[in-house]
Amino acid sequence: MNSKYERLPNQVREKINQLEKENDMKLSTLQKILVSIEGPVVTTLDILYGDLNVFILDQHMEKADKSVAEKLDINEGDEIDLREVILHKHGRPLVYGFSYIPKDRCSNTVIEKLLSEDHTTGRILLEHEIETITKIEKIYLEEPDEKLQNLFHTPGKMLARDYIVIHKKNIVLWSKEACPLSYYNE
Repeated sequence: MNSKYERLPNQVREKINQLEKENDMKLSTLQKILVSIEGPVVTTLDILYGDLNVFILDQHMEKADKSVAEKLDINEGDEIDLREVILHKHGRPLVYGFSYIPKDRCSNTVIEKLLSEDHTTGRILLEHEIETITKIEKIYLEEPDEKLQNLFHTPGKMLARDYIVIHKKNIVLWSKEACPLSYYNE
């Protein structure tokens, strides 16, 4: 038996440590869980708060510009589903989500569900038993734009993360999730 102590590397932990150091702050345990969870936060929030509702703020198909094509590793001009949602419980906003989904990397059934039902992308992935890998790209604080200030009724900083979801070595989703830094401090 090797009794030598070795620190296990963890890129997400390092991103959280860097965020805390740069902003001279400490995230709560729940905040750390929410920004580090592999995949959408809906499952964790559902466990904490019970059945959640999703409200679709915007959803439409469009052509990927250069920036979006780079995020998804697709060609500029490929068709994507742009989706903007707010998860809430009894009208109280819990988390904002914005995502890009490349149409050609999804089955027709998944695209139909995205366009016709008020489901989160996480629930759709689970329902269809789509095996994925999540890679958290960035954890950060940001000043809220007017939309986020209005949705959450606060001008305070937002705790946010960007991540990608990979299926069969292809990016099938790029997403940003955000909520006020004042949330989930328990």
